[in-house]
Amino acid sequence: MILPVISNFYANKYEKLHQSQRAVNFSGNVLQTGPKNDVFSPSEAATEYFTETYNNIQKSLEIIGEKEVELLAAKLNKRYPEVSKDEIFKIMDKLSIFSSYKSMSSIAKALKDKGFLGIYDFAYEFTYKHKIVKDENEENFFKNLSKGSKTQTQCQKTITQIPHSQGVPLGSIFDYLTYGKYPMDFTSKKLALVLDKNALQLLEKIKKSSPKDFRINFSENDTFMPVYIDDFENSYNFLNQGKSFEEAADDFVKKYREIKSKNPEFSTEKIIDEALNSENLQKIKELGFSPLRIDISNENQPNPGKIAENLKPVLPSKEKFGEIINDIAEKSRRRTPELMSKLILDYLNINLAVYSPRSLSKKLQTLQEKITETVKSKGYPEKNIYYTVLHQNKSFGLIAYQFQKANNIPDEKMLYWKGFGYQAEPDFNLPEKSTIVILDDCFISGNTVLYEMFDYAHEAFALNSQKKDTNIIFASVLATDSAINRIQKNIDHAKRSNHDAVICADKRKINWADKLTPRYVFDFFKLIRPDGKTFATTAVVFPFMGSDTNSPGLRPLFAAFVPNKNYLHNEVKTDDFFDD
Repeated sequence: MILPVISNFYANKYEKLHQSQRAVNFSGNVLQTGPKNDVFSPSEAATEYFTETYNNIQKSLEIIGEKEVELLAAKLNKRYPEVSKDEIFKIMDKLSIFSSYKSMSSIAKALKDKGFLGIYDFAYEFTYKHKIVKDENEENFFKNLSKGSKTQTQCQKTITQIPHSQGVPLGSIFDYLTYGKYPMDFTSKKLALVLDKNALQLLEKIKKSSPKDFRINFSENDTFMPVYIDDFENSYNFLNQGKSFEEAADDFVKKYREIKSKNPEFSTEKIIDEALNSENLQKIKELGFSPLRIDISNENQPNPGKIAENLKPVLPSKEKFGEIINDIAEKSRRRTPELMSKLILDYLNINLAVYSPRSLSKKLQTLQEKITETVKSKGYPEKNIYYTVLHQNKSFGLIAYQFQKANNIPDEKMLYWKGFGYQAEPDFNLPEKSTIVILDDCFISGNTVLYEMFDYAHEAFALNSQKKDTNIIFASVLATDSAINRIQKNIDHAKRSNHDAVICADKRKINWADKLTPRYVFDFFKLIRPDGKTFATTAVVFPFMGSDTNSPGLRPLFAAFVPNKNYLHNEVKTDDFFDD
């Protein structure tokens, strides 16, 4: 979301209030912090400015209200009269129950209630260690893994090498979202082995490569147990909103109608369960698993208000938004609260980007369009585009998962890739005229994709020296001008401007305040490093976290847009995993 730049017309008006000790309460009241005979009344212009800021944020999140839900149900009922409105409400409720990140609390609580105190990301170990070992005595690698890494290293026989291409399993996503975001209590070793389509595909590859060693007989004493989360993967969940809710609901009603016509004896609940879960459960059965099914559905009768609440992203009310701004302004002690409130709104209007699951999916579709345009402009075939997952257990994996879902990317195009240079795998080959896309959620400084997770200098040198006809495209949802310029300079320095490129769906400038405000106000919107130096910050809130380069002074504001304050980097962790 790019908010409109609002003029500083009112700055002088606020500056005159420099001696006042009052903060504007933008809900229409005044926070009294001085003598009663010196009350500051917010001007109509100031109130309009605040309202416009809040409305722009709300609009960018594409919120579906109760009336929209009612209209959609009526439209679907008219389109498919054999499906009653009550059935449609039940369908829409099931589809939407996981549509906001706030549902992670319900998932986590359900796992805790079943005795699980963590997520086991088995795919991470298989993919990055590239080997699965068997216990020579038990001939059961699941038993072996349950015993821990010490037992693994003692085993001599390697069963198989894992292929480089596959989708990111939900277990990796949930492990990332829970670890440090919803801190888990590791007093127990019992972890949930989350089964979904991508995990099942990986397990199927393992079974085919070594069927004799693929034995499944979990016990209560094992470190991890298989789990299936009912309805999640095939619903309109917070990781998969490439379609509008109307499109998703329409598709599902058609599927519901088809199952109903073939099985008239099925109840509404049975048909919905069949549509959402039967395909996965059949594959799970074929592989020999008997998972514990986790169901977080609400037994209350579905209605438009409940469905709208399911769909609503995390968002503070207008009143709460105003209170937070006022509180920050009053505590900043850098200008009068009135002027500081105005400066905060200026900052937000220029810099703030807040994403919901739906708006993020749309940005990922925009990003895909830009990737395709860039590849075509360089004369490379679209069929040879591959997308990297630099680290599936971090935000790279989460963005890659959502990118794949939003753009219907085949699994074989998603690569766990270690590069062409010194990290290259010997059996890793791509067709000539291929394009490697480095996916990320945001490029703020450019460090992560240039040095930390991907050594561009080495890879560029390897490509040049081997004379490989390959592109590298750095692609992110959001990027700052400085990061884009920095990555481009590295591309130019490597003499690869004809091959490589950097693109983003949203772009931000972060040096605006040098000219807008005095230094002591500007520092409020900057991060201060241990060496005492400062650098300009962004204001970016993805639904799964607030960027760690956001202004510390505005962190309470960013925290209001995420489901748990632990989603924000550099926040003090809470002890209560399930604290709402």
